[in-house]
This record gives sequence, C-alpha cells and structure tokens, in this order.
Amino acid sequence: MSKFHERAEAQTKQLIGQMLGDELLVQEGKKQQREATEPGSSDGGHDQGIVRDERGQEQPADKERAQRVSRVDRGGDPPGKKV
Repeated sequence: MSKFHERAEAQTKQLIGQMLGDELLVQEGKKQQREATEPGSSDGGHDQGIVRDERGQEQPADKERAQRVSRVDRGGDPPGKKV
C-alpha cells in the first residue's frame, strides 16, 4: 500500500470515528497517520518518488539514484536529449 493510500485511509478512519463518536477509531486513525508520515519508513527500500524541497520545488526523492538511472527510448518519446 502506498504512503498516500495509507494516509488517506488513516484520515478516513478519523473522520468516521468523529462522526460516530468512536474515540478508539479516531485514535487508531491518528496512529496510522503518524506511522504513514514517518520519514525513512518506506516499504521498498529505495524511494523513487517526487518530494518538495524547502522552496516548494519538485525534486526526486533519491537524487543520486535519479542521476544514475538510464532513459530508454520507447519509440513514441518526444524529441530532446536522450541519455
């Protein structure tokens, strides 16, 4: 399950718990959300996602890996510099 999906599920638990008045469900949702947002707890080892830097610009989460990965031309790719 992706981190985004885990956070969405945790938020849903919290909202439903609040609507039903179920404090235990709200607490479970908060715990799940904390676990999903902890840095360095990725499931796959290498995080291949995009993150925002301190200026809000999108950057690869693992810059070193992104620079090493080769690009494969799949025929219909747009023109430009190909590595």
